[in-house]
Amino acid sequence: MGAGLKVAIIGSGPAGMYTAGALNTKCAGCEIDILDKLATPYGLIRTGVAPDHQTTKNVSRAYDKIMENGNVRFVGNVSFGDDISLETLQSLYDVVVFAIGTPKDRSLGIEGEDKNGVFGAQTFVYWYNGHPEFRDAVPHLEVENAIVIGNGNVALDVARVILSTEGEMQASDLVDHAGQHIFDSPLKSVRIVGRRGPEHAQFSTKELGELKDLETATVITDPELLPRNFTHEDAKTEKKVKNNLALLEAYSENAPSEDKRSLYLDFLLTPLEAVGDEQIRSLKLEVNRIENGNAVGTGEVIEVPCDLLVTCIGYELTNVGGLPVENGVVKNTDGRVSDGLYVVGWAKRGPSGTIGTNRIDSQNVVDLILEDHCGGPDPEKPGSAGLDKYCKENQIHTVSFEDWQKINQAEQDRAGDESPRKKFVRKRDMLTLLSED
Repeated sequence: MGAGLKVAIIGSGPAGMYTAGALNTKCAGCEIDILDKLATPYGLIRTGVAPDHQTTKNVSRAYDKIMENGNVRFVGNVSFGDDISLETLQSLYDVVVFAIGTPKDRSLGIEGEDKNGVFGAQTFVYWYNGHPEFRDAVPHLEVENAIVIGNGNVALDVARVILSTEGEMQASDLVDHAGQHIFDSPLKSVRIVGRRGPEHAQFSTKELGELKDLETATVITDPELLPRNFTHEDAKTEKKVKNNLALLEAYSENAPSEDKRSLYLDFLLTPLEAVGDEQIRSLKLEVNRIENGNAVGTGEVIEVPCDLLVTCIGYELTNVGGLPVENGVVKNTDGRVSDGLYVVGWAKRGPSGTIGTNRIDSQNVVDLILEDHCGGPDPEKPGSAGLDKYCKENQIHTVSFEDWQKINQAEQDRAGDESPRKKFVRKRDMLTLLSED
């Protein structure tokens, strides 16, 4: 079914890689090019997963296996919309699949959000993970009071990373320029702020539990906000929330101390205004109460010192390269966008689910592709050969999977005894390495 199709996948993160894997399994003799604007594959596995969560990053080994198939190519350093257009891609391939994620932080929508010291989660995470386009996104961390808005795992990651010591990050792949700022920061207090109650937080129990192991920080929360008798109609949800509440109960017994920094887990607060001149100095918040499961403002306003504000409230897609975007995603029906054009992952459904969620999602879209293209390839579409010709004519220096393996090996060779790699954080350094090799 669909044998011999020529397919371009735009984006090499989990959604793109699972799409390639499913196509390779279900579509005999298909030709798959995976394009990425970066010189490195695997998207958020490299630039999104926390640098001290190396076990999670190990999923890249499964993606390596997909890339080892002779009919699958990685074509890095090709930017959709800048280097190549949608029209050109559709002239070259039978099928084009977009796996470009949701690369823009959602806005808080409050006054003062444009002040210095206010960052979206993606900007901040890309900075400490060494994304080449965000090398200088955070100029310093000379701050004493930080606030992280959001009650998901990304908020926990940001707080944990900026409170970590050099020793705690020794076995991570935290990039040097971020480590220097983090380890030298005079940070005294971090607050993770949620709009709803602790029972509504989306923390995983594992990540919430990691906070107790921080060497230089005490985790604190208000016992008055913890529900005493939590029940839920879904047994799995009830178990998870009760496990989280047990951790929060233990944290509520802690008190600030002179010899440690403080990490506060705050709930029932809505940001109102970032206060300061050009630089944020404090954050105004409204105290909430829960009515029928919703957070409702009480009218009580508090103001908390804040030199650094990181918002972890989700992501969205904006218009890029002529794609039809609606409500922060590519407009689609079950992954179909138009004739020969499909979308998978966060760009399809929004930023939800785990890495594994993308596998099922991508497999379902591949089934649609094969249903739509059961007649096989268009002999007029040149596929990979056409892309190579286009890149040569337009002087685009592409990066192959073999090139990536050289970069990967060089990063490992540069690392210390415990760290898995010392990342290149500038694309030009990677390209220079390849040209010298």
